[in-house]
Amino acid sequence: MVQGDAYSIDITIKNLGEAIPIETVEKVEVTLLNLTRSYPEEVTYSDGKFHFPVTQAETFKLPPVCPMQVRVKFTGGDVVGSMIQTVAVAGAISKAVL
Repeated sequence: MVQGDAYSIDITIKNLGEAIPIETVEKVEVTLLNLTRSYPEEVTYSDGKFHFPVTQAETFKLPPVCPMQVRVKFTGGDVVGSMIQTVAVAGAISKAVL
């Protein structure tokens, strides 16, 4: 990711190497540094992936290395969190929002 990027970060949640069935998911919370969004509200789902949107203004505020964590609440009531991952964010010369 580069500062000033605006798109959705694709996230695949797997169990035993396979993407978890969406039918078993009640809620997903994704946190990137201090940005938290949830499925089915702000985070969308398609083609076996969750899509976490970020804006240009948000990515400009991110440091070079950002922690990211996903928590899933399953329809059965279990809540499972992922290990903390890191997302590399390259700097940008221009700081203008296009």
